[in-house]
Amino acid sequence: MDPVEKRVVIVLADISGYTRFMIENQMSAVHGQQCITFLIETLIREIDIPLRLQEIEGDALFLYAEDPGNDDGWDQVQDQVAKKLPRFFDAFYEGAVLGMEATPCKCAICRNSRELTLKIIVHTGTAVFHEIGGFKKVSGPDVILAHRLLKNSVSEKEYLLMSEAGYSTVARQMEGPFLPGTETYDEFGTIRTFVRYNGDVKEKQFESLYNLSPASLMARAELYSAAAIAGTFPALIRQLRAPAIASGRLSWLGFALMSVLRFPVTILVYAVGAPWRLLSQRAARNKLLRGRTGST
Repeated sequence: MDPVEKRVVIVLADISGYTRFMIENQMSAVHGQQCITFLIETLIREIDIPLRLQEIEGDALFLYAEDPGNDDGWDQVQDQVAKKLPRFFDAFYEGAVLGMEATPCKCAICRNSRELTLKIIVHTGTAVFHEIGGFKKVSGPDVILAHRLLKNSVSEKEYLLMSEAGYSTVARQMEGPFLPGTETYDEFGTIRTFVRYNGDVKEKQFESLYNLSPASLMARAELYSAAAIAGTFPALIRQLRAPAIASGRLSWLGFALMSVLRFPVTILVYAVGAPWRLLSQRAARNKLLRGRTGST
């Protein structure tokens, strides 16, 4: 494939809020790996045409949508991306809320799971399409700029940030408000940005979860339990290969052996603990809401 330049919408979905808790102990490191894998897979399930997954970059997804070659098709691509962006936030917080409410674990990651947040960066520009080892790759200054925008001056943790180019095209079909701002980078100078905050999305997912019938709530608990149990050994293996915290090989091998021996208990804890925790959390939330209603 000869290199070719096309118009693209670049989307970066970045998960944050868990890294600092992973270094507390080995269990937190493994659960942090499970958690990020679960949430990344939640986002990946939402990817469809015209968006394509270019790469998983640690705790972020690098997506793009390319110009099909005509202006009408390009307008449709931008409109489709605009409709997809809110769904990424909904899907992420649907998974995050389920995990934080259902987990029976008290490790640092699980205990502080409310810190998990999602930010999405959108930039429109051009990129060079080429192949390396049979894989299609996109590169160029606009790809670099989109990644630079991940490091910005926005004080909030949950938001959708668009460059001016992204805002002028993709945001046409989206609800606001978008607040204007600027970011400055050595290579690109001052870049105008537009930010929409999404702090209410998480609370909406809490309401959605606890408005489910008991049977549906139990089905969600079983889904979470199955994912947690199935992800135990893959996360353990990844942490053995690339430990998040410094420790001796014997220490890690000892922890791995304990995890294997304790696995039947882990199954029981999640299979029983997750449904019980969801029901108890629901009861506590309803009691709090009734108390607030009665006091008004």
